[in-house]
Amino acid sequence: MITLNDTQVGKVGEYLVCADLILKGYIAFPSEQGLHYDVVLSIKNKLYKVQVKTTRKPIPVPQRKNRTEKYCVNIRRCGKGGRKSYEENDVDIFAIVALDTKTIAYLKTSEAKQTMFFLPEDGIVAKKKHGGITVKCKKLSDYKLENIL
Repeated sequence: MITLNDTQVGKVGEYLVCADLILKGYIAFPSEQGLHYDVVLSIKNKLYKVQVKTTRKPIPVPQRKNRTEKYCVNIRRCGKGGRKSYEENDVDIFAIVALDTKTIAYLKTSEAKQTMFFLPEDGIVAKKKHGGITVKCKKLSDYKLENIL
């Protein structure tokens, strides 16, 4: 098993997103370093700024009765050590990559929360009551690019 450092994990995620978008028939390419986004996506002469967030594998998340494994992604944090947050126009789309399964989720910036949890592809879809509202933990594959364009 190859051990990747955080920079390598991020780069792999960026290239997987570019490959996924190109295979879907879009024009996509990595952006320059130091920008708030990692990939530029071109659709019908409109450019979209895509920020890629890559996670290695699910982690154990304590629940009331037992632990479940979920991908935990700090989506809206940026900068060294996650000390900053993205501004309103910094990013158009967030791409969340699960490196262990090479699964990619696409979210509009308005849908992205500070931290989000996603079930592994083989996980059971869980529903829980939160303040009287039923919350369903989704899988990464539930968030398709076609649904947000």
